[in-house]
Amino acid sequence: MKMKKTLLIAFFLSAAASAVAAPLNTEGTFTGAAVEVGAGVSKSDVKNSSLKEKNKADVSVRGNYNTQFGASNWIGGAEVAVKPLHRTIGENSIGKAKQKVDASASYIQGYRLTNDVMAYGKVGYHYGRFEGGGRSRTNMNGLGYGVGAKYAVTPNVEVGAEWEQTRYKKDNLKIHNNSYMATVGYRFK
Repeated sequence: MKMKKTLLIAFFLSAAASAVAAPLNTEGTFTGAAVEVGAGVSKSDVKNSSLKEKNKADVSVRGNYNTQFGASNWIGGAEVAVKPLHRTIGENSIGKAKQKVDASASYIQGYRLTNDVMAYGKVGYHYGRFEGGGRSRTNMNGLGYGVGAKYAVTPNVEVGAEWEQTRYKKDNLKIHNNSYMATVGYRFK
């Protein structure tokens, strides 16, 4: 756990140093405000439980704002997302466990490999609400991190693929969500 915290701190410090060292601009691809939808599959792993977890369909609605750091190919930005969920994450003899809410705010750090392709990493805060499976409603906080790539079909339209893991924890309850998603977005220029 100490290594993860150290890596996260190093990631944020390098991103902050890049932001301070170079003026921001929104002239190139992958910069400015955007809306995005994603669809894919996710699986939740509930630690220390007898739930039989399964892969389930997953969708996400996101908004983000990215800037380019100076004349470099480094892109950084903020993203807010909500997953309109009411999905069963597993079941046991007591009943079904469901995730009702997943909302997040993340920092995205990307690198434009070509004018049309960007690889990125992200890290952020997640809020989730779970219920059932022998428990009453449980609100949980978590850390999410992931990687992805985007392709600019036009200066305004982007498609991409992303993997993200979210680690929720409250007391002795731990839930890890792994999500694989294809995305399409519109960037306002």
